Amino acid sequence: MTDDGRALPPGGTPLSPNGTPLPLNGTPLPFTGRHAELERLRAGLRRPGCRGVVVTGEGGVGKSRLAAEFADEAAAHHHRTVRLPVSEAASHVPLAAFAPHLTGPALPGELGPHFQELRRLLAVPAGRPRTLLLVDDLHHLDASSLTLLSALATDAATAPAPGFFLLATLPQDAAWPEALRSLWHQDAVEHLRVGPLDRAATARLLADTLGAPVTAPAVRALWDAGRGNALWTREILRAAVREGTLRPVDEVWCLTGPLDDTPLDAPAEGRFRALPEDRRTLLRLLALCGPIGLADALARVTPEALAGLEEEDLVVVTEDDRRSRVQLAHPWHALLLRRGTPRLLARSLLLEQAGRVREYGARRRGDALSLARWELDATGTADPGLLVRAAGHALDDGDVDTMCRLARAALAQGPHVVAGLLLGEGLGQRGEFGESIPVLERAFAEARAPGEVESAAAALSQHHLYGLGDAVAAFGVLDRAADRIGTRPALTACRAGLLSAVGRNDEAAAVLALAEGADPKPGGDDPGGARAAWTQADVLLLQAHLRVRLAAGRVDEAVRTGRHAYAVQCGLADRWTAYYPARSLYLVAAALLESGRLDEAERTALEGQEAMRDAVPALTVWFAWVRGRIALERGLVTDALAHFREARALARLCGQAFAEQRALAGLVLAAAHTGRLAPEAEALAPAAAPYTPLCRPDTLRAHGWVLLLRGAAGPARDLMLDAARAALSHGEATAATALLHDVVRWGASGPAHEEARTELVAATALVQGTLAEVRAAHAAAVTRAGGPDPAALEAVAERMDALGLHLYAAEAFGEAAAEWRRRGRAASAARAAARALARRGHCQEAATPALAGAAAAVPLSARERDIALMAARGRTSREIAEAYVLSVRTVENHLGRIYRKLGVTGRADLADVLLA
Repeated sequence: MTDDGRALPPGGTPLSPNGTPLPLNGTPLPFTGRHAELERLRAGLRRPGCRGVVVTGEGGVGKSRLAAEFADEAAAHHHRTVRLPVSEAASHVPLAAFAPHLTGPALPGELGPHFQELRRLLAVPAGRPRTLLLVDDLHHLDASSLTLLSALATDAATAPAPGFFLLATLPQDAAWPEALRSLWHQDAVEHLRVGPLDRAATARLLADTLGAPVTAPAVRALWDAGRGNALWTREILRAAVREGTLRPVDEVWCLTGPLDDTPLDAPAEGRFRALPEDRRTLLRLLALCGPIGLADALARVTPEALAGLEEEDLVVVTEDDRRSRVQLAHPWHALLLRRGTPRLLARSLLLEQAGRVREYGARRRGDALSLARWELDATGTADPGLLVRAAGHALDDGDVDTMCRLARAALAQGPHVVAGLLLGEGLGQRGEFGESIPVLERAFAEARAPGEVESAAAALSQHHLYGLGDAVAAFGVLDRAADRIGTRPALTACRAGLLSAVGRNDEAAAVLALAEGADPKPGGDDPGGARAAWTQADVLLLQAHLRVRLAAGRVDEAVRTGRHAYAVQCGLADRWTAYYPARSLYLVAAALLESGRLDEAERTALEGQEAMRDAVPALTVWFAWVRGRIALERGLVTDALAHFREARALARLCGQAFAEQRALAGLVLAAAHTGRLAPEAEALAPAAAPYTPLCRPDTLRAHGWVLLLRGAAGPARDLMLDAARAALSHGEATAATALLHDVVRWGASGPAHEEARTELVAATALVQGTLAEVRAAHAAAVTRAGGPDPAALEAVAERMDALGLHLYAAEAFGEAAAEWRRRGRAASAARAAARALARRGHCQEAATPALAGAAAAVPLSARERDIALMAARGRTSREIAEAYVLSVRTVENHLGRIYRKLGVTGRADLADVLLA
């Protein structure tokens, strides 16, 4: 059975979420990520002066696959394709590669006749495409075949007409045959270097292979492990799926643990076994310990031997903080080497390296973490003080699994408050609240110093709320802590943050105002100038201010506060109360979004994802969520659905009920923007209980769209208006403006709609930023005396479009078109509707009520729309005629009708209408 209960097919082959067997055992992975390389090969084949291309790259990068795919494509386009069977085993057999293509026996002494026969074979028949000769692994060609191939290539290059086209592959540093090198100097042969796949291409490869999206943390981990090498990515992927380290959650593939110890099917490479013992031992040490100092490496091998390993691309030497370090060149080698290292040898190597670091004084950053890991791996235990310090370093690195392991080992030797805090936090990040809350309760009970008490209370309260959705228990923890140590800044910050999170933002603001009235600034406004003065409690207060300001509509202030919090937290030495600096960045991204700065919001969200060197499970949810919100505001509905699905899968994986509801609300809302009712809508928290932790304004917003799709427009408006008024009454102006603007976007008339317009104008006055301004302008444009003002709507649409709010712009142009049509201005209506459809083209599958009438308002047939778009993009009438197999006169007649229907005079006006 799979993790979600589906049966495995015969043989135990894993299934994709759609039920088809995964291509993981013996079948090639999908071919993707090589569009640019294929285009280079196509261009070479088309260029008469190009007689061939030599493809080079490191082993496993996909040279052979690229060549084979191109050969198949060429054959499909009627190029005769000749493939030479080349292998290392046959490299000592004379003419082994050409023998299958010769009519008689292959005789090394008869190269002349063989040359003539092969020349005829490769000749290009009159009127036919060029013949393609594929030689994969050219370096394994036997000497006689290489001589023959060189003669054929030279002959073809000197022929007046293009002869056969040679496509050969070589390892990255292999020597070229002299004939091909000479042809390259003459520009008759091109050199195509094939590098590893980048992360985006790896993400596409993984999704195509697995038949479903893969979360960003999983893509990053697999890319880091395989470094874009297609062969090793395949092997790591197969092992991760087989071991359950990578599994589908709600049809999204998620990583459930680290890849470090994933057992690979691939055998250890022969070059490891063939190495001298001292060099192989050094590689094993690097696999076990990671990077080590150059001096430590040279204590095991000679400089010449180390240089040899570097030349063989087995190790690299880097500079880190003015220190030379040696590490394995390829992460996947560590997986193989660790698997092949005997247990006693591993123990000896780990303890020996730990001893060396201790001899140096263990003063460098990261030494404590390295020592603790090595000693724990070797002996199963270590000094508890060292383990706790090391767990703190793992926290700094965002390595949750290592943090849990080290903290658990420390607690095994006796009570330790900080170890309990670290273990509890890590378990909560992994969604193991059944264990994390008792661990934190013990740490809370054992804590004596006020700082320890407030740290335990902060973590415990957040686990109750965000993990279990239990606000009563969360606030109860803070009350118990206050009874023990009084009101302290960290407790105040936690209370304010939790109040804001559950929709009581007005109370949160009051708590902060009573506590201080302003941001904490012990040492000046510059966090870098007096970092020693900043504490974890200060960071918590800054983050509470960030949440409150974001909810209250003070979004520009929230951006500044959030960036301030991030800078301060990055400089803290201890973080067992205020964890993970990147936490501030997803809120900054949300504030930038609400301010109308969509590009900055997207960059900040990506910055936050990259700032987590290792994926922190519960935190990755929120970056996927905020990216979904950004995509939805842009009108990229399909992208938004993908982000929200990822967020929901991650939330379910790590047991975050609070985050799961937020992601679910986004998913249902995005689906509604395509005109579809998502089946997941049934899992939304009930709309009858606003301002519970699991039913926030975005959940109510999703419920409103669901009612609208079910035809209950009146109840939908009532729900949205009630939710907006409740949000305003609790100090949540940001959420209120989104709710009210949706009602305005739905259109229609009547008292409820008029109230929404009026209340939106009032609410946006409380919210900073250009997004609120255009929402207010939109409401004003549809509340003019005598009906909506179509010219004002078009002006608003242009402002929205400039902000990247393409869906809103399309809707506003559609409203303008409807109003122009009502006023009898057919040409103006057609122009506005055409602009609506042009903006809708940026919005993937969007199908909202305001867009419904836009298509009908453009009086063009499908053929006319296509011709109009081609003309607007600068294509000539002749080019359009050739594309549609029409006469130029027919195209001109079509364009004349299009100009009259749209009320324009020519191509320039057409471009303004359709492409502006």
